[in-house]
Amino acid sequence: MRIDSFCVVGGGSSGWMTAAALLRAFPEKDITIIEPKDRNIIGVGESTLGHINRFFRFLGLSDRDWMPYCSATYKSSIAFQNFRDGEGERFQYPFGRIDHSDYRSDYMTFFELRARFPQHYPPEEFARFFNPNTIMAEENRITSDYVCNEHQSWRFSEDTAYHMDSEKFGEYLDKEYCKDAITRVYGTVSGGVKAPDGRLASVIVDDGTGVAQVVKADLFIDCTGFKSVVLEGIMGSEFVSFNDVLFNDTAYAARVDYTDRENQMDLYTDCVGLSSGWVWNIPLWDRVGTGYVFSKKYIDPDIAYEEFVEYIAKRYSPKVADAAQYKLINIRHGKRKKAWVQNVVGIGLAYGFLEPLESTGLMTTHENILYLIDTLMRRNQVTRIDVDSYNYTVDNAIESMKNFITMHYVLTGRDDTKYWRDCANVDFAGKNDLFQIKEDPLTWHSMLQSRLEYYQLFDGLRKNFWSEDKFAGLIYIAAGQDFSPINEFNVYEAHHLYPVRKSTINDYHKQWQEDRKAIYNAVRQLQTHYEYLRDYIYVEKD
Repeated sequence: MRIDSFCVVGGGSSGWMTAAALLRAFPEKDITIIEPKDRNIIGVGESTLGHINRFFRFLGLSDRDWMPYCSATYKSSIAFQNFRDGEGERFQYPFGRIDHSDYRSDYMTFFELRARFPQHYPPEEFARFFNPNTIMAEENRITSDYVCNEHQSWRFSEDTAYHMDSEKFGEYLDKEYCKDAITRVYGTVSGGVKAPDGRLASVIVDDGTGVAQVVKADLFIDCTGFKSVVLEGIMGSEFVSFNDVLFNDTAYAARVDYTDRENQMDLYTDCVGLSSGWVWNIPLWDRVGTGYVFSKKYIDPDIAYEEFVEYIAKRYSPKVADAAQYKLINIRHGKRKKAWVQNVVGIGLAYGFLEPLESTGLMTTHENILYLIDTLMRRNQVTRIDVDSYNYTVDNAIESMKNFITMHYVLTGRDDTKYWRDCANVDFAGKNDLFQIKEDPLTWHSMLQSRLEYYQLFDGLRKNFWSEDKFAGLIYIAAGQDFSPINEFNVYEAHHLYPVRKSTINDYHKQWQEDRKAIYNAVRQLQTHYEYLRDYIYVEKD
């Protein structure tokens, strides 16, 4: 199949990200985008991961090009509050490289230290110990330069992602990036015409005038959101639900005002557990995006609304809570069985969706776009092996992310509500083909390598702690959730057999306490997140 023309169905962030990438890769080809004049955009995918930097580099965009237009801020971590005990505790999943230098050469050192000096090494200290970027996130400090001798692993361009207004980002790509290089058709797709071989020959567009418009293309990219009008609706790629392991099916979303912008403009996405789900807090330049993700099975939406309003009133102010506009969103966890069917590809929500606990909304969008671009640029035509390879790659990615997100709940220690008790008792190993996963395309290593090697779920997780080459985000989550691969009796026995190790651990403790103090002192001299944005990104705006 030769592809000389593209039709992107649906606008919004996913549609315009797709159109922009196609324009960048194939400026000589015909690109059409179909979108309604009045767009009803979900707009909750406002938090990103570091992977998005590759997408920006591909488009040739610098931060100052697009951030002011999209009210964007930086992000260097994801925080989880009330996920372990529900008592206000918070741990971080920071971006950046693990520091395996000197006394931090292996993960067991931390757990030995914790057994010997428990008051100094609570679960949340794990991230600080191995990745001092955690301290920068917690202190809300940022720099594009050197931090200190004790923390030399910080890399600004690699260790930051973004909080953004995704609706404005789509608008920016439309008006400022694509401009007049793309054909725009306004309306909604009401049907399609298939060729004898099953390919989609054209789509029928209803623009509200009563006169249908026919749009032809060699490749159609469905960006119509949860409706998946083309991939599922016309091409019949069936929906596969993830509700057996991910319970949340509803969200209230709101935009709220700052009451203390400089101090509330966090350098991390804050995820806060409530009675029957969790709340996201995404600080933008001019407001905060927030929302309560919950399950109707465990809480009535009206009660969830009251709980959410109470949360906002407590975190910001009663006035802010009263002024906010709340939008109810139905969540459809899952994926289409195939992302690419014949000459139709689903991108964004049209292919699949996972709750935004790990900021995967925009990630699945831009990563799948880049996978698609890689496939199309490989040679002058597309054959069955290209389609199958693409489908395998994106399916493996979303399954890996599903497993990763599920582990946030499986590892919880909360038992204060039925919601959290049921989350902790998900039959995760039995319902997922987890044992067959080795490496996934996002470099999130599975906690289990094979059925024969690691049959027991937690034994596999424990063994990951012993192997620095298998480090993954899961280790941050497990450590933050108080999962320890060893206990004080193991350490006592080891130090009994090898007394020199006890002395070594005492020296490591002294060294970390000195380094820790030096890092905190250096970090607190840096600009706050707000100050950095004010001086380097929003120079002309404020």
